[in-house]
Amino acid sequence: MARLNNGILGSINGKVGNVEGYVRYGKAYLRTKKRKSKVPPTINRLTCRKRMSVVNNFVNSMTDYVRIGFEGAADGKPFSPNNAAKSYQLRNALQGEYPEISIFYPGVRLTQGSIENPANTKAVVEGNGIRFTWDYHPVFNWDDRRAQVMLLVYIEECGKAISLLSGARYTEMTEFMEMPADVKGLNLHAYLSFIADDRKNISNSIYLGNHVL
Repeated sequence: MARLNNGILGSINGKVGNVEGYVRYGKAYLRTKKRKSKVPPTINRLTCRKRMSVVNNFVNSMTDYVRIGFEGAADGKPFSPNNAAKSYQLRNALQGEYPEISIFYPGVRLTQGSIENPANTKAVVEGNGIRFTWDYHPVFNWDDRRAQVMLLVYIEECGKAISLLSGARYTEMTEFMEMPADVKGLNLHAYLSFIADDRKNISNSIYLGNHVL
């Protein structure tokens, strides 16, 4: 059974026969009920499914990070920050042919904004973690001096991410991220971003390589 939200001229919420009405981000939509196809999927459809699966698994491992990172890109749009992040990775961060499709880590973007990134960003293994460093120029980077670093390390073998959402200030030029003992010997892909005090203005993320403890 369906419901008319605003009378006969309003949107439909629910099902009427094989038609379903729903509201997403303030806009009303209608769609027909999905039917299971008996036709074998084409290679193009299989490729699309695989690409979407790879991106979903990757982005869903770091939902808090990309929610902050793509909030500005999704503001006022009929999609979520998570959707915006997935759309970017689908276009720019995949490699290989079906069925060997995987994430192209240097092409990944986890945050998107206008804060200017610093020069000489680096990540190096140090003890039981990863040391991130960057330069700060008191003239060129003055407007963003209070921005805080955001860090993320993606563990390739287990498909999980470890993140730091509020780290050192831009002016401190370094932050250390401790890693759990069970990631030793695994591939750790490091990313760095900067975010303003208002938690809205943000930089594009930077890929800082693959590291093994």
